[in-house]
Amino acid sequence: MIVFFLGRQPEIGLAELAAVHHQAPHLVDSHIAAMDITTSTALASANRLGAVVKIGEVIDADFIINKANLAKLSEHLFASTTGKVTIGISHYGHHITKTSAINFGRELQSILKAQGHSVRLLPNNAATLSTATVLHNGLASNNPKKVELSIIPGQTNSRVTIAQTIFVQDIDAYTFRDRRRPRRDAHNGMLPPKLAQTMINLAHGALKTKQALNDDQLNVLDPFCGTGVVLQEATLMGMNVYGTDLNPDMIRNTKDNLAWLARTHHRQIQPNLAIGDATNFDWRNWAKPDHINLVATETYLGKPYTSTPPLAELGHNITACNLIIGKFLRNISGQLARGTGLCIGVPAWFIRDHIHHLPCVDQITDYGFTNMTQGANLIYHRPDQIVGRELLVLQKR
Repeated sequence: MIVFFLGRQPEIGLAELAAVHHQAPHLVDSHIAAMDITTSTALASANRLGAVVKIGEVIDADFIINKANLAKLSEHLFASTTGKVTIGISHYGHHITKTSAINFGRELQSILKAQGHSVRLLPNNAATLSTATVLHNGLASNNPKKVELSIIPGQTNSRVTIAQTIFVQDIDAYTFRDRRRPRRDAHNGMLPPKLAQTMINLAHGALKTKQALNDDQLNVLDPFCGTGVVLQEATLMGMNVYGTDLNPDMIRNTKDNLAWLARTHHRQIQPNLAIGDATNFDWRNWAKPDHINLVATETYLGKPYTSTPPLAELGHNITACNLIIGKFLRNISGQLARGTGLCIGVPAWFIRDHIHHLPCVDQITDYGFTNMTQGANLIYHRPDQIVGRELLVLQKR
């Protein structure tokens, strides 16, 4: 059994896992999902999961915390190692107190010292160790002397699940790809690389073809490519990339950013880029309709807000966004082959505890698409934001 520790919005992580692994995960806690897959399968796709913070392999799903069981656990973990070991403990669930987790770690430390080990127990300043702590201490590096254990709620309050971390997100790599790119444009919004990964995965999960396609056979289109974040992440997944944008500066920015990616990541990249209005552009100038397998894009998000707008002004903004995005959906629909997978990021507004959606979200079938989200609201949104990104996962009918 493998457990996945999800990001701030677990519903997006659940959808991404289902898209990548083609089976539905089940929640074991508010931000932890479990799947019955092999370790090698989980690790094979780990680096491309934008909404999964950490992955653990279950050691015991029915663990009772006592001295005898902790001794068995220490034997399981460190029987073949000698010398100094480093341990980190993270605990989840409301009924597992910080004190019990600290006691768990100290008892394990005491047992290991009695077995002849020198033990470094990482301090718990919070219930869970941060991603940075796990990453920078090498607790998911496949080093048998460095281990993070997660204590997860079990079937009853007296029993817990113990999982060992086998993967953690490389936050340094994400920061590098986000902030070190030569061209960034805050006025046009900055799509996080992690979210771009998730969008590509969701589109891939919606793809339906007569034959299985490997990543290097997949062609990804971003019709609103901006500074090229989606194309950047698709390239790192081994896919072929196509991008258009109405603004010539954005196309130049994308070219510069992908050239930078090629240099820093030692890759051959041959993007297909053009200046074009997504509401009327003909992508068939590049290729036949069945050549584009996936569409992943963040569309026009409308006027940015730093404070709550009057409802009348919001109404005008929604109308303008809906017109542009509706025209885009109608334009691209006739150019895609049946079964093409799409993930379209559209705006959703959080005003006074109410979410305002685009009207076209409820009219997806009118544009020739099937909505694959099955009623789930996949909205990427921070608590302090007014405008969120609603992820529409579609399949061309």
